[in-house]
Amino acid sequence: MRVLLLGALFLGLALAQAVHVVRPGETLFSLARRYGVSVEALAVVNGLSDPNRIRAGQRLVIPRPSGWPAGLKLAPYPLVQGHPVWVRVPEGVGEVRLDGVRAHVLAGAALLPVGATSAPGLHGLFLDERRVPVAVLPGGYGTRNLVLKGQKAGLFDREAIRRERAAILAACRQSAGPARWRGPWQNPVPGALVSAPFGERRRYNGRPGGYHAGMDLAAPAGTPVRAPALGRVVLAEAFKVRGKTLVLAHGLGVCSVLQHLEAILTAPGQAVAAGEVVGRLGSTGLSTGPHLHLEVRVLGVPQDPRAFFEGIP
Repeated sequence: MRVLLLGALFLGLALAQAVHVVRPGETLFSLARRYGVSVEALAVVNGLSDPNRIRAGQRLVIPRPSGWPAGLKLAPYPLVQGHPVWVRVPEGVGEVRLDGVRAHVLAGAALLPVGATSAPGLHGLFLDERRVPVAVLPGGYGTRNLVLKGQKAGLFDREAIRRERAAILAACRQSAGPARWRGPWQNPVPGALVSAPFGERRRYNGRPGGYHAGMDLAAPAGTPVRAPALGRVVLAEAFKVRGKTLVLAHGLGVCSVLQHLEAILTAPGQAVAAGEVVGRLGSTGLSTGPHLHLEVRVLGVPQDPRAFFEGIP
């Protein structure tokens, strides 16, 4: 009877679940502790007759942890590294915070980023000052070593990278207010090959280089680059590392960053429509070939552009 009642309890959480792929050495106990749920809950939701027997590669559904206040809804849930989350809050909450990033509530909801390097497991989501446990799943990102030769190798300048990142963040802070877009975003280079996905861990000539904060779209030099969504140009500049770069503000703290352009065809302050040509694809800056490096940042934190192409819930 107890198992049946637990099953009924967790059935209502079907839309608030995600899947964890078991890795070698993991146990149901370690996963329960990581995601802030009970071993019994994991066993019931996944129909496990013997909680001691799980195997590498097995897919387990993770239910939401206990301790949530009435009226709190997250989409998607559990959270995933590098994917933004909509937070619908109880009445009266004015601010939400995750991993030190704050968002003001507009019309009862807020959009928060989940860092690509946020540790999988249990995190604290703050509703004003109330802490609520939320689970973060791994993004499944791979690794890559890039070999830079000759003049390109000389562009790997950490100080220049720091200055350019500061300029990007300052531009993205101009993206406050309500969302300008509705529905899924457009691919800025339709039909382009994804030559490097978001989130992969990078090394340059064997040296650690962080993670790939965007998505690379490869196409011939000169290919038109289009605005992925309705927005306003807040930066247009030629950088040493990022090359010719555009930053578009889309509201809700969301901005898109278009890098390594051959040509910039718009100017700061200009409003752009979704699909409007704003530049031409190139290989300027620290680039090994013609491509567009597309970043989408939420409150300054890089997020997987695919989440916006697919349409945020």
